[in-house]
Amino acid sequence: MEEQSNYKIVSKDEKYLSRKARSVEMLQNGVTPIKDGFNEYFIPSQYENGKKYRVTIRKGWYACECPDNHEGNLCKHILLLKTFFALQFQAKEAPKVSVSHPCPQCEGQNLKKDGTRKTTMGLKQRWMCQDCGKHFVNEPVRKVKGNTDCIITAIDLYMKGVSYRGIADSIKQFYGLKVTHVTIMNWVNTYMKKINTYVDGLKPQVGDMWHADEQFIKVKGKEQYVWNVMDNETRFLLASNQKPTRGIADARETFQKAKTMAGKKALTVVTDGSFNYTNTVKKEFATYQNPQPHYRYVSLKQHDSNNNTIERFHGTFRQRDKVMRGFKGNQKQYAENFKTYYNFVKGHQGLNGVTPAQRAGLTERAEWKELLIKAVKQPMLNSRDLTATD
Repeated sequence: MEEQSNYKIVSKDEKYLSRKARSVEMLQNGVTPIKDGFNEYFIPSQYENGKKYRVTIRKGWYACECPDNHEGNLCKHILLLKTFFALQFQAKEAPKVSVSHPCPQCEGQNLKKDGTRKTTMGLKQRWMCQDCGKHFVNEPVRKVKGNTDCIITAIDLYMKGVSYRGIADSIKQFYGLKVTHVTIMNWVNTYMKKINTYVDGLKPQVGDMWHADEQFIKVKGKEQYVWNVMDNETRFLLASNQKPTRGIADARETFQKAKTMAGKKALTVVTDGSFNYTNTVKKEFATYQNPQPHYRYVSLKQHDSNNNTIERFHGTFRQRDKVMRGFKGNQKQYAENFKTYYNFVKGHQGLNGVTPAQRAGLTERAEWKELLIKAVKQPMLNSRDLTATD
């Protein structure tokens, strides 16, 4: 009787799957390619410590110096490199679903892509909730002609002194979207109110020394005053209050807003030599433990403290006033808008480029988009309001 062979014939597919499995195992064990020059990589050996095999890519072809590849086989080192590239691409192209924008119907986060929707701004990605079947577009703004990027661009340009008509022209140049200056004005007013409401509910971690001062502005040819209170440590603007007068009642109202924002009282309040602050600071900040919280800066010879911190802010605010040739619209609304811009978006040289909000521990990124997303909280729905059974 003919003796049966003990060897099992292994097909090419089985060999490929075996090499593929070993390459995945190597990646899972922490083996990563080491780049060496242009399109050349070293792959550590799976079994020999210190041993590395060079994989070279030329015109889309992979070559490895290992014996297995020299025999004409697709070795595990090449498979590891290809798998590594594929995982990198998947991580880059993976749908980035914001946790703050779950399904608007059930608030679930089990979402998947569901085609695109054609708009004047191009194609928008649609999503479907796999829990309830809701179809929606994951955008923080609703029912606008443009998109989120258009709105935050308009807000940023306006806060930097560009006119509404100038912003409309920039939107046309950047995004190919034709809108009027009235639309830009509505965008700024609507979404800045939402952002201001959101940031006013935050509590910054500020210090115990505050600076207070008022500055003169002209609104439609009439004299007005903007009262400001700023924290010395973080440069965070705690209150900005526009008033037609500069009396004691106006100062007290501004200090009360600052205390509400900070959630505490300052131990020291630095002001200029105006006598309006003398009794006001005492009434709003004095305690039995701290009966003299007021520090009046009246001379350059006083070197222990000064009011330069808030005076520099006034210079920043004044730059916008000069560009716009005075305030002609809702100046009180603009003062609130500028406070948000100064605290959360504009980097401060005295803070090594970070914003006062970042120094006060309120946000990690100084971006209008992040503020808008957190302020709106809900994604924009499709006009059809589809369900999975449609």
